[in-house]
Amino acid sequence: MKILFSILSCCLIFPWLSMASVDEQKGPSFKGGLLAESVKKDQASSEQKETKSTKTIEDYEKEKLAKYKRNIGKRFLAVRTARPAEFYESPDNLGKKVGVKEKEEFFILEVVQNRSGTMNFYKVRLDSGKIGYLGADGYNLEIRIKDGSIMPVTKRVSTKKVSPEAKRKQASKALEMVKNHLILSDHVSKDKRSIERRMLELRATSFPKLKWRYESTEIGNNKYRVMQYAEGESARPIHRTWIVDLSTNKVSPENPAAKELYR
Repeated sequence: MKILFSILSCCLIFPWLSMASVDEQKGPSFKGGLLAESVKKDQASSEQKETKSTKTIEDYEKEKLAKYKRNIGKRFLAVRTARPAEFYESPDNLGKKVGVKEKEEFFILEVVQNRSGTMNFYKVRLDSGKIGYLGADGYNLEIRIKDGSIMPVTKRVSTKKVSPEAKRKQASKALEMVKNHLILSDHVSKDKRSIERRMLELRATSFPKLKWRYESTEIGNNKYRVMQYAEGESARPIHRTWIVDLSTNKVSPENPAAKELYR
């Protein structure tokens, strides 16, 4: 009986010892593998969170910029209050401010950033003709509207028909704006001269047979296309065109021949 009990004990103990030995042999490497796999999973999860966070920030910035750009083309009235809105000469120098009248309208031209790309501004044209920069971040414009230092200007729609004489005057005004529009005459000294002055000087110094004329055509929305037709400046006639926006008093070269004058 004792012999039978000894045999049964050996049968039960030996397999357990062999299994324990195997577990001890593979224990450190097996545990190390589990630890490495856990670290990899944590790293992958962290990278996914960072990517998602970056994308969220980018989407927010795009949405914010799109909201700011919806104000482009709108007119507002700046009112001098106890805490008036501030217009800066440059988005990179907040120490210099543009002087504004007690009540003065301004037109939002575009949304710009400072050089470091950390701040957004509305580039505006004041009724005085000055260019200023109004802070856009933190919904500054909307806050200013609420406190009364800035007021939206409702576009007045006239029911009266514009007479042919008034149209001719507007077309003539656009034409004169192009003739008097300043461009660089010397890139070194930065001296400027008008479009018309350039033509007169060319005829007096280089092209005695130079002839030119202008045409102004309404293209809608208070804008005009002004064309300059010149003969004698080159072997072939030259057509230059500008777009004049009478609502903002802005003159912009349209075709390559006109843009060439600004280079």
